[in-house]
Amino acid sequence: MMEYLVNGISLNYEAIGEKHRGQPIVLLHNAIDLTANTSWRQEGFCVEKLFDNELYAQFRDNTEQLLRNLWKKATLNFPANEPLENYHQAIESKEQHLAAVELTKLISVDDFSIDIKLLEERISEICKESLIVKNPFDKQQVFHFRVIRPQQPDNNPLHRDVWLDDYDDCINLYIPVAGSTENSSLVIAPASHHWLESKLEITKSGALINGVKFNVPAVTIIFGDSEFVRPNPQLNEVLIFSPYLIHGGAKNLNEDATRISIEIRLWKK
Repeated sequence: MMEYLVNGISLNYEAIGEKHRGQPIVLLHNAIDLTANTSWRQEGFCVEKLFDNELYAQFRDNTEQLLRNLWKKATLNFPANEPLENYHQAIESKEQHLAAVELTKLISVDDFSIDIKLLEERISEICKESLIVKNPFDKQQVFHFRVIRPQQPDNNPLHRDVWLDDYDDCINLYIPVAGSTENSSLVIAPASHHWLESKLEITKSGALINGVKFNVPAVTIIFGDSEFVRPNPQLNEVLIFSPYLIHGGAKNLNEDATRISIEIRLWKK
């Protein structure tokens, strides 16, 4: 059983699958570190204002409309005046939720809520690097909505993104959309992008947790000290973090609010 504390709250999961301990190497040492020019390179993450107020209002309204349109395509009966964080109240079955989720991932940046160049320029400014939303490995230009219902096993386990193919050398964004609070926002282990792989035991491939199959390997043991936080960005803020950080792994502890966020990655231009 993987157990850890986040903001003083004990969380745990049990990952089923063959496990192994990592090698005595730091993956970041053989990678492009897009935090290297920043004041937050040691921690591996920061929270910054996203846009000016006028642009954010456009971004917010277009994002909400995009989500509602996607849910409609998934035949979800979601009233036009219903707050987005009440998504879970409209779900009638696991199958309906999975159908909705399938339509809210791998979305082309052509459908992003504003001109994607405006986001690229803002994140480039913060990271002090010229960045673009284009994966150099597979040429994809996509983003995802993460929709995590309260008190449900919708979240993935603790992991590094770079344990999956094609996520090397990038920077990750977590942009809150609805229901993102100190009880539901993304969990991060500060400075864990500097950890040796041998500090961790992980599943050799994906993991089975509560009957749900995940593609990403799951952390099952952390040897020695560790710390986990929920940075909790507010609306019109963005959490920027290294894909080499350990993150994920915590359910939405809101009593009655779905957490919705945008996940998007940028690489060096």
